[in-house]
Amino acid sequence: MTPPRVSVVLRLLLRGTLSLPLAAFHGFVGWHKTFSTHEELVRHSAWTMHLPMWLGRVVGLFEMALSAALLVALLRQGLARLGTAACIAFIALEAIAASLHYLTGDGGSLVQNAVSIVLTALLAWLYALRARG
Repeated sequence: MTPPRVSVVLRLLLRGTLSLPLAAFHGFVGWHKTFSTHEELVRHSAWTMHLPMWLGRVVGLFEMALSAALLVALLRQGLARLGTAACIAFIALEAIAASLHYLTGDGGSLVQNAVSIVLTALLAWLYALRARG
């Protein structure tokens, strides 16, 4: 293998290694936000507990759609820009979640939000590289 080929394979492995758990996590919490009761959201410190229930459900549906977009972008090179956009949207959601957790002191994990933002930013960069060819 030539060095550029190794770089392509390494980026593919990193995209897969990051995309799959991030999509699984956001898909799960999106499902939770969409279909759980308010009491369940409070018990698990979901940031959407501070929103009207209908809006929290919309956020959950959006999160599940972004998870699907991330997986589709992983499988189709032509959809790398979609992967980048999904990552940017996830970063925005995580920043909102961290802000609400901090402002309300509800016990949400700011460390989890920070780690998710960093990993998702790395993934956005990898998808942006893929989109450029």
